Amino acid sequence: MNYGRHPWKGNLTVETEIPSLEDLLKKMETTREKAKTAIERTKKTMKRQYDKRTCQSQGLKTEEQVWLEVRNIQTNQPEKKLDQKRYRPFTIKEEIG
Repeated sequence: MNYGRHPWKGNLTVETEIPSLEDLLKKMETTREKAKTAIERTKKTMKRQYDKRTCQSQGLKTEEQVWLEVRNIQTNQPEKKLDQKRYRPFTIKEEIG
């Protein structure tokens, strides 16, 4: 738990006559359960925060007009800052994915 690893999920039931060992095993079991609930809570929080930043698909259909951004297109313009940011509206011919 100190080093960010998942806690051991083995069985901690051991028969002993030493009472301090039984207390230690109970303490380890409760610590493991607390860590497990904390990991689950953190997973839910991280998913909720991730879902805030992601947007749903726009649901574009065929025959709609869309502007093409020039972000990943190579042009003959010597300076990128002088180039157009978007190209004319294009018609969607088919839906691929």
